[in-house]
Amino acid sequence: MPVRMCSRSPPHLGAMLDRRTINVLKEARSKGEIVTQVSPSQDKHCDEKTTKHKQTQWRQWLACISATLSMVAVGTVYGWTTTSLSRLTSGASDVPMKITDDEGSWIVSLTVIGSMIGPFLGASLADRYGRKRCLLLASGFFIVGWIVVFFAQTVAALYVSRVILGIGVGIAYTTNPMYVSEVADVEIRGALGTLIAVNVFTGSLLTCSIGPWISYQALTAVLFTVPIIFVACFSWFPETPAFLAARGRRAEATRSLAFFKGIRDRDEARRELEYTLRNVFIEDVCDNTPVTGPGARTEPVKRSWMAKLKLLMLPSNTRALGIILGLIATQQLSGNFSTIQYLEVLFKKTAIGIDSSIATILVLAVSLVSCGLSTATVEGAGRRPLLIASTLGASITLAVLATYLTLDARGVDVSAANLLPVIDVIVFQVVYQIGLGTLPNALTGELFPTEVKAAAGAIVIIFDGVLGFAVTKLYQVIGDWLGTDVIYYFFAASCLLAFVMVIFIVPETKGRTFREIQELLEGGAKKTETAECSQERSNMA
Repeated sequence: MPVRMCSRSPPHLGAMLDRRTINVLKEARSKGEIVTQVSPSQDKHCDEKTTKHKQTQWRQWLACISATLSMVAVGTVYGWTTTSLSRLTSGASDVPMKITDDEGSWIVSLTVIGSMIGPFLGASLADRYGRKRCLLLASGFFIVGWIVVFFAQTVAALYVSRVILGIGVGIAYTTNPMYVSEVADVEIRGALGTLIAVNVFTGSLLTCSIGPWISYQALTAVLFTVPIIFVACFSWFPETPAFLAARGRRAEATRSLAFFKGIRDRDEARRELEYTLRNVFIEDVCDNTPVTGPGARTEPVKRSWMAKLKLLMLPSNTRALGIILGLIATQQLSGNFSTIQYLEVLFKKTAIGIDSSIATILVLAVSLVSCGLSTATVEGAGRRPLLIASTLGASITLAVLATYLTLDARGVDVSAANLLPVIDVIVFQVVYQIGLGTLPNALTGELFPTEVKAAAGAIVIIFDGVLGFAVTKLYQVIGDWLGTDVIYYFFAASCLLAFVMVIFIVPETKGRTFREIQELLEGGAKKTETAECSQERSNMA
């Protein structure tokens, strides 16, 4: 028979009840009973939920898909380099100029520099004017950037356009995890978070699929329409409830939450908003402030940037920042970004048996499918298992590619295995995108509280930009100096180190609220028991 446990116990019995609760849950599970455990801070909300109508999530999906269309524009920025760089360096008839290999590397790198400027704007404007307006602003940079590319007649003009486009990239990467994590329910938060990476590859695949078959100017005109489509689709959706409430606009926040959750009753929407906000304040977790009832916080505290940085220095947030920076470093040091940017050049160098443009499209198509696979499985499999499989698989496939390049460089006849680089890069994209390529963005939205999400996001994107700039510039230099095979041996070793890091450091966030994730990051016996209790409850649900 179903057993319902709503514990209303004095504080001094908390630790004892935590252990007893876990035992009761396990015992009930072994007997096949359905157990719903509700913490003291959730008791009132538990009672209120009995009167709630059925809520929906399809609007959250639509809103997040529309928001992450800005990441399709990001993908076109990267895809343009992949498909146009070889044209520019070869001086094709339809390009306005011919560039050197060094100028080509600067075109790639200046995008990264722009993406380091974007987070400062994104973080500041997202907290001041809202996540929605900030994403719409990013589209303005994309539109202006493509206009400059269309009319560019000199390398200097292309340099300027890449910086402008890079700023849009930085703003979009900083703001999207904030919007998605504040709109999505816990049950679909991870899946919606992976859409950020999915749509980046959608944009890259779109660009590389049509780039080889149309003129340079026509391609730029097509890419110009992508941010316009984003604005047309996304403008209809409201701002996130968390931001509106943080600015004191409670009525708008209530309407926004009611829209995203499909709530028609105004009182029910107000109660849901109150509970949601009380469940995400970092001080409430640190000070053990109750979610509801006497002593519960009802309004966010407005803070300066220095205050937010101090909050970022809390143990739970520094650990979260270390985890995200470690995963971002692995993304760059896996060589994925550099490989994608120089994909056609790499395939031409290895003299594969099929057209390099077709091979590039094939690799990007597989990447997109793998990203979709991550979206479909992340809520079932969890974050840690996917990251473990991804880092180990990436290390193995990169080592295989490095070995092939070593044999080819030493004059060994590898003509019988000409397709090996294509197959290996495809397998690499599968294992990379299913975890390492998609989940860091989702974890950025999950591990940080609302108050420091903008600051943390800016630090992450700037770190990503600095490292990406170094890797992109040195990829060509070291490749010419030591050989491309040496670079890929280094990439393989980096992924192996990340495999060890994921096993020992990265927590599982599947099905956990922000409070539970913070308790897990802080550590401690009592908090660990609370997390175990939550996981038991999630498993039985």
